[in-house]
Amino acid sequence: MSIRVTNNSVSAVVRSFALAPFDQGDTIVWLELAPQHPKVIGAIWASLVNGTREFLKLRDDESGQSFTARCLNSRYIRKTMDAPRIAGRARPKFLRLVAPAMVKLDAATFGKKPFFAGAWRWTDSQGVSQQLAPATALAALLEQGTHLPIRIGWGPHLLAEALAEGWAAPLVTGGPAPEGYVIQPDTPWADIISEGVKHGRITLEGDCQVAIPAPSIAVPAAVHA
Repeated sequence: MSIRVTNNSVSAVVRSFALAPFDQGDTIVWLELAPQHPKVIGAIWASLVNGTREFLKLRDDESGQSFTARCLNSRYIRKTMDAPRIAGRARPKFLRLVAPAMVKLDAATFGKKPFFAGAWRWTDSQGVSQQLAPATALAALLEQGTHLPIRIGWGPHLLAEALAEGWAAPLVTGGPAPEGYVIQPDTPWADIISEGVKHGRITLEGDCQVAIPAPSIAVPAAVHA
């Protein structure tokens, strides 16, 4: 592993990460720590939940990229499990942290705080790799978490318009983290839908005539938190 995250006391091996480029600094929205000693895992976890929004350093030695990022101003979804024991030492832990707003919209904060639309990949029972694209995830989040009559097929139009108008920006990722976008809370979805129907880019039956542009390799613009 060539990616590491460091706080004031320890350095941990990272499998993957995703950062949201907020105007007050990059913020960790996805972090997978490779299996390692539970004390190391615990020290990084403590830095992320101690309420001080401590800055952590992320460095990818292979690409030469480095970032200074802070935690969310809220709790993460935490996934953890034991990994195989190595040479009789303490059983190593695997840890994944995900921003709650990457998997579900909170009606109480919708329109007030940014949220995230990410790609989700898995292998089906036939061994075939499958993917839920970020545009589809965006439409699903809006359909599930808002009053808007969203059709899942509108996802490419919704994301393309948000990107074009600066209401969305790509996440900064390292390792096998999901591709994704941070979405501004004040994005005018009703207007985007209305204009899309008016100009034939989407239909009420759920059709969509829009393709998502390829992700830019440039540094993404900052988004207001």
